[in-house]
Amino acid sequence: MKRCLALFLTALMLLTLLTGCGSKERAPASSSDPDTPDASSTLAGPPSPPRDESVPTDEEMEQIKYNYYVQLNNDIVEVLDSLESYFMVVADDPEFSLLPDTGLTYGFRVYGQNTDVLDDCLVLAEMEPSFGAMDEQVLAMGEPLHALMETFSAISRSSDYANNQYQKAKEYHAVIYENIDPFLASALDFLDGIAEMGDARVAAEEAKMLEEGELIVYNASHAITIGKQVLDEIAAQGITDETITQLDLTELRALYDELVFTVADFDAATADNDQLIKESLSNSRPFDGLYDSLIQALEWMIRQVESGRPLDLSGSGAPLGSIEHFAYVLSQCIDRYNSVFAE
Repeated sequence: MKRCLALFLTALMLLTLLTGCGSKERAPASSSDPDTPDASSTLAGPPSPPRDESVPTDEEMEQIKYNYYVQLNNDIVEVLDSLESYFMVVADDPEFSLLPDTGLTYGFRVYGQNTDVLDDCLVLAEMEPSFGAMDEQVLAMGEPLHALMETFSAISRSSDYANNQYQKAKEYHAVIYENIDPFLASALDFLDGIAEMGDARVAAEEAKMLEEGELIVYNASHAITIGKQVLDEIAAQGITDETITQLDLTELRALYDELVFTVADFDAATADNDQLIKESLSNSRPFDGLYDSLIQALEWMIRQVESGRPLDLSGSGAPLGSIEHFAYVLSQCIDRYNSVFAE
């Protein structure tokens, strides 16, 4: 879609809860509930009674809010993905019409989504601590995002749109078209904001890991950081799989070398029994070669660019050497990281 999906591969934008893995999330309570204690309040006068463990501290509340916003980020990415798929079939015009000769059916790769995370984030956006502009962006996009998510869910649940001359599809299109611009007006800035916040948090957490000698988790995290830097560099150049031969490899070659060194350090740390014990890991190969696959995916991409040949994108999957394939392997590494290190 021309207005919003000059967006790069949506898979590249997925975030992970790399920081604060040990914190326990609590579902947000409505700020209007009179029985909900203010998490930012303190009790004055000695002696202080024991803290109510059911009430999050300010630090815990900040982590809870951040984690929910990360989940909302990922939901937004899925909505953008559905929007892109939708406009591969439907014309980007106020009046509903199917694009000719696409070979695709209405509802192609449009997925339904639960609005629970969005609803929770709308509550959190009005609670302390303040996340500044991101809180305002959540509130501003809440209604249009809710409408898009519910409409895509309705589309994904049915397949008889040709009945009654696509009357239902026309109704859905009106909702989608009406809400795209209000949604994008805040959503894209929110994605940028949460990405910046995530980068800062990961950098601080990685520095702490190194300081405490946690070499396994540090290198596991840093390999993912490098993978994201690869995608950031590609996005900054405005390159997609369709234009991959135009990619300037200068920075990517440096990141490739850093990734190789980082994975070698990770392998050395996991081969050290004392280090495994220090970091409470029993499996010396917790990633089952996924980081080697990440190195290989980047190597294939570099070779593809060096070959000067465009990718064959006619198939249904992500071809080797593509940005999409690298992003997919990176997402696998992120999923495994969370399953290994998140409590």
